Amino acid sequence: MERCPCCNARLTGSQFCPRCQADLGSVLGSEQLARYWLSNALQYWLACNPQMAILALAKSISLKHSPLALVFRDFMIRQQCPNVLDLLEKKEFAEAKELLTYLRALNPHNKFLRQLYDFTRYLSVKDIIGYCPGSEHG
Repeated sequence: MERCPCCNARLTGSQFCPRCQADLGSVLGSEQLARYWLSNALQYWLACNPQMAILALAKSISLKHSPLALVFRDFMIRQQCPNVLDLLEKKEFAEAKELLTYLRALNPHNKFLRQLYDFTRYLSVKDIIGYCPGSEHG
């Protein structure tokens, strides 16, 4: 943080604002915690554990919307969408919905993820109805 959120004074790295004396300890602590979770997300990603990476990144973003975290979020979403499509092709709808739930936690307002989630739910219901005994569709 470069400026005090209370009075917009330049900060020197102290826990208190030099102008208004606002206690910035909690804000600085949350920024540090956000960096910690972002670091964990990157480590999980490198260890090929995308679900844990997504959860750690979601924690980081909930604490601070840093530019690096947001870029990493978009990268992870783009990397995981083909996995969702592969799961749908294999008719593994529950797994696809679970992965999409994690991805939507990263970016709940992402229109594409919402549409893909709704499509997955549609395919899941259609698959269940198609296999019902006595159904005209199966």
